[in-house]
Amino acid sequence: MAEAKTKTPLTEEQKQRRWAGRKLAFLQFNQQYRATNPEASKEERNAAWKEAKKVQTKIALRTLTQMEKAGFGITAPAPKAQAAE
Repeated sequence: MAEAKTKTPLTEEQKQRRWAGRKLAFLQFNQQYRATNPEASKEERNAAWKEAKKVQTKIALRTLTQMEKAGFGITAPAPKAQAAE
């Protein structure tokens, strides 16, 4: 029997890319959902997002890949200063 392989941990760049993909997916989903369901409550929207999250994220990551191939990139903003000196 073959031993189960353990997954290699994600690099920081991969984590950031997935975060950007999920954020892009949610923002696009949210706009579409609100346009088609203007009377829906926050709980209904969250339930719909939970159902659609995997598919929407896959689409967003494909979009992100196409944007990168076209020369565009998305970067996370620098953290804000915690306290003014």
